[in-house]
Amino acid sequence: MSLPDWILQFKEPHTQIKYINKRYYKYEVSYKYVPERKRTITVVGNLLGRITKEHGFIPSEKNKLREQQNAMPKVDIKNYGVYALFENLLADETPELKKVFGKEKAEKVLTFAMMRWAYQSPIKRVLNYQVHNFCSENWCKETQLSDKQVTTLLKYFGENREMVVKFTKALLPKGSAKTDNFVMMDSTHIMSNSENLAVNVPGYNPSFDFGKQIRLMYMFSSEIKKPVYYRLVNGNIPDIASMSLCIRELGAKNVVFIADKGFYSEANITLLEEENLKFLIPLRRNNQAIDYAQLGENNFKQKRSFFIFQKRIIWYYQYEKEGRNYVTFLDERLRVEEEEDYLNRIVTQPDGYSEKGYLEKLLSFGTLTLAYNLDGSESNSGETENQTPIAAEQLYVLYKQRNEIEIMFDSYKNFLKSDVMYMQDRHVCEGWLFANFIAMIAYYKLYDRLRNATLLKKESPKDIIELAKAVYQMKIQGEWQCSEIPKRTREIFKKIGIDCLK
Repeated sequence: MSLPDWILQFKEPHTQIKYINKRYYKYEVSYKYVPERKRTITVVGNLLGRITKEHGFIPSEKNKLREQQNAMPKVDIKNYGVYALFENLLADETPELKKVFGKEKAEKVLTFAMMRWAYQSPIKRVLNYQVHNFCSENWCKETQLSDKQVTTLLKYFGENREMVVKFTKALLPKGSAKTDNFVMMDSTHIMSNSENLAVNVPGYNPSFDFGKQIRLMYMFSSEIKKPVYYRLVNGNIPDIASMSLCIRELGAKNVVFIADKGFYSEANITLLEEENLKFLIPLRRNNQAIDYAQLGENNFKQKRSFFIFQKRIIWYYQYEKEGRNYVTFLDERLRVEEEEDYLNRIVTQPDGYSEKGYLEKLLSFGTLTLAYNLDGSESNSGETENQTPIAAEQLYVLYKQRNEIEIMFDSYKNFLKSDVMYMQDRHVCEGWLFANFIAMIAYYKLYDRLRNATLLKKESPKDIIELAKAVYQMKIQGEWQCSEIPKRTREIFKKIGIDCLK
């Protein structure tokens, strides 16, 4: 039956108007795909009210009661520190998030990401944290993030990958040729025994756990100190096979894969070259590709260059062998330490150490050799002359920054407690990873602030979050007032640029 023109103004998305016993009723509806029937069906939900020509839409009393029950409960004491800290850390990312996804969805995913970041909250506990956090006074004020709401939200983000990538692209600084040279890429494994996920399959990982798993590819910018990209990959897909697609999706140039020492082999290098991937790979000191002869020359230092890294003198020389580029670095302070350690072990552990072994390793003590396919033309200076020293120092610094990725993956699994997943839906899983990605941006920005304030020896990001959990806002005579903040907390927050009293 067709509806009269006057009633069409009351028809809204996810609603249905029915004509029953000479009256018009409005119902909420949802849509569900039925694999057996190979089509989507309409599922009629609660009655919202009836519609008359004279009075328009008349809400149902039962629906009014449901809305009252779902309304945000009144809470006069709410945690404020976590919200203030999280909002401050993501001050640069939040506007772009709202621009890409809209204010409502951006605030919802920020709320969920914050609960993951501060409480490692599962989906079912988000509502309780939201109600008792001051974010509910600023983000999605009228919406309670029930488990169903969160699942629907995550599925939305999981189904809209292009919008997610648009947001990640915006994280890269504009107008910096230097930036792309410092985007590092690596992956980690996440175990999952979910039956319906499909992408979790038995695979190989460094822990020698061959159970069902996914691969999580991340890109990290050491220049701006935060992750800038992520992607879910099937658990049995090798890293090299997925890297090219990740680079094309992000659209970044000169992304560098920095491996660990166990990765170097002729087969792996060939695969990287075939995929046109830029790489920086350390070699084990006993690798035959390394040329130690130059270190044995009497006038070695007269012919070689050096640079200073963290108050240590680093000598280096670059060379080509069988069409590939190598650079060997020598840290003399480390060399002396390693020599002394080996000689002491000859005395204390003679079964495993000998003078012959010492002489065989003599030239390799304190060295680091890297294979790479980055040339001097990609240095920051842009000059065409005398670029080798700059390029060599860049290679060394870039390799040392691989630790940033290790810290990030360690934090992802241990801080967020995301070393195992239980998602049953691929798209919800994608949305979950996006929320964790936002949480990791906040985590690493906090880590970087602590490092810049020289506080990392005493405080960790988790310590700062725990301090923030003790800062509350309370309603006094109808106005929100901040609770007392201990002096130590105020001093630490001031050093990292957080003001909970403003």
